[in-house]
Amino acid sequence: MMGVVFITYVLSISNDDLLVKGSEAAINSEIRGFKSLYRAAGSEAVEKALNDRIAENGNAFFYHLKNNQNKFITGNMLFWPSDDAQSIKNGILSFKIGDSASKEYDVMAKIMVFSNGHQLLIGRNIDDIEIVQWVGRTFGWIMILILCLISVTSIWVAYYVVNRINIISDKADYIVSTGKLTERLPVDSNWDDLSKLTIALNKMLDQFEYSIEGIKSVSDNIAHDLRTPLARLKTHIDVMPEGDDKFALLKESDNLLSIFNSLLRIADIESERKTSAFSQHNLEQILEDVIDLYSPIIEDNKIHLELTVNLKNTSLYCDKDLIFQAFANVLDNAIKFNAQGGSIVVILDEETINHQKQIVFRVYDSGPGATKQDFAKLTQRFYREDSSRSKSGNGLGLALVLAIVNLHQGTIRFVDNPLATASGLGCEIVLPQR
Repeated sequence: MMGVVFITYVLSISNDDLLVKGSEAAINSEIRGFKSLYRAAGSEAVEKALNDRIAENGNAFFYHLKNNQNKFITGNMLFWPSDDAQSIKNGILSFKIGDSASKEYDVMAKIMVFSNGHQLLIGRNIDDIEIVQWVGRTFGWIMILILCLISVTSIWVAYYVVNRINIISDKADYIVSTGKLTERLPVDSNWDDLSKLTIALNKMLDQFEYSIEGIKSVSDNIAHDLRTPLARLKTHIDVMPEGDDKFALLKESDNLLSIFNSLLRIADIESERKTSAFSQHNLEQILEDVIDLYSPIIEDNKIHLELTVNLKNTSLYCDKDLIFQAFANVLDNAIKFNAQGGSIVVILDEETINHQKQIVFRVYDSGPGATKQDFAKLTQRFYREDSSRSKSGNGLGLALVLAIVNLHQGTIRFVDNPLATASGLGCEIVLPQR
């Protein structure tokens, strides 16, 4: 913007009208002086003043005084301009003086007429002004060319940077969404800052991959070193005589194996981000299978279950087994923490969030619920709202649900007292419809 203003200023001061006005003002000032002198002292004083002006060093004016008979009286310009001299404006003439053997001057002049019929031509050398005009115009166009080159270069650099950022962003999003830590961000060169940033990010991915591989290695070792001994322990317990001790030991061993398998399952989902089993599935059918599975428990606890499906399109691109697991865990919690004779409302509908359709799986119960301050903790591993541990479970159910929802690029949220009873908790799983 400042460059445009500067160029406009340079071009304006080199404009013909502006520079002509300056020279015209100087000539008019001379004319007013000679008119005043003529009125005060007559023509002889004018002649004397002209001779004095001509004798001055550095005088850039040209003078030609002639009488009413067109005879030359005095001046430093011996000829009177021809009748075809170019007229600029306001009585201003433009012509050249000199000859081929001497230097020529471009002159701008005006003619004044005295009351006695004498005429005085006052001219000024405008060679310097023309040089200023040429320099101003040339410099202005050069600056315009430079600004155009800068603009084109800036647009190219902006396109290059934005395109590189989009490539890096898309690749990073792909790595995060798929969990393929073996992939790397593309590096086109190593001279610009974006390439240096990309190289640094790739080094960070190298470290992440190394760390994840270490965790997987530890998990594999745990699987080999702990799960097998636990299975053997359970086998030994099975052959024990029937009794309360055997029942208690079997229960604890099953609980340990359940915790262990859940942790490995969560780690596998979070680290691998496998989508090979993804395909289009009917969510309504998956939900009905989950409810069929828990129907005996719901009937035994005399819980009133209300199911509502408000979906026009029940198809979802997902991993069927994982979605089944997520729905089952949420419903299991609603049953587990509900009182006998309580209520559970299951709703499958859709919302439009940021101009994109989302499928929402809602489970509302009339149980004791949870405080809003604890909502963020519900998906943490081993966190249990039931601090007395009076209910069965290991605090990994909703942590597994969160891992599954993240794999499907969805979100999980909680609602306080959704059924407008004395208490209760609502869990909502939001999944993008693709």
